[in-house]
Amino acid sequence: MYVKKHYTKCLTNLQSYKSKNYRLALEESFMKIDEQMQTDSAKKELTDESGCTATVALVTPSEIFCCNAGDSRTVLSKAKIAIDLSVDHKPNLPDEQRRIYAANSYVEEQRVNGMLALSRALGDFDYKKNSNLSARDQAVTAFPEIKSMQITPGDTEFLLLACDGIWDVMSSQVAVNYIHKECYGDQFQMEAKKRTHKELTQGMTNMFDECCAKDVVSSQGLGCDNMTAILVEFKSTPK
Repeated sequence: MYVKKHYTKCLTNLQSYKSKNYRLALEESFMKIDEQMQTDSAKKELTDESGCTATVALVTPSEIFCCNAGDSRTVLSKAKIAIDLSVDHKPNLPDEQRRIYAANSYVEEQRVNGMLALSRALGDFDYKKNSNLSARDQAVTAFPEIKSMQITPGDTEFLLLACDGIWDVMSSQVAVNYIHKECYGDQFQMEAKKRTHKELTQGMTNMFDECCAKDVVSSQGLGCDNMTAILVEFKSTPK
């Protein structure tokens, strides 16, 4: 809740953001709000000591910037093709493992120190206590990865930002296919989209229902995690 409440102000107050250096601004914003969360004033607002993943899409008239730390994911639908704009930061990834072990921590059962199932996050300060290392080099870091993609007229359709509860069940392409079917009836036309908010919401609700485990015992945990998603629809752009 703290990140949700304060992140936008944290980003837009940065000089790098005001000067439209968006890549730098996104990097700085993640590190700054992570630092902010450790202050006494912030601790009064935090309900517990757990951290959170964060995947952010900053959209300009010509370009999409995705900034990600953790195992949430942002996917772009471009001419019905799913394009991952972020990497799921899991502890078993080679680059993540190198940083974790260099910080005198370890990976066990695909978890940092056998506990945390992701390798980058805002908060989770129990994994950021190595005084010999910078904030960027801690076992769990808030430092994000950033990808960008040009907006091309006619085929840049929508962004799907979702947490791992969705991605544990659906691949990026399956999710994009599902949204095209449930929200747009497979007839996605940039110039003729007239879907109401209610119709889009119902389509997303159907996707959640599809991902939820029908049988908790036999699902082996898949479809039992929390699920959050945001659909960002691009309006018609001139050719």
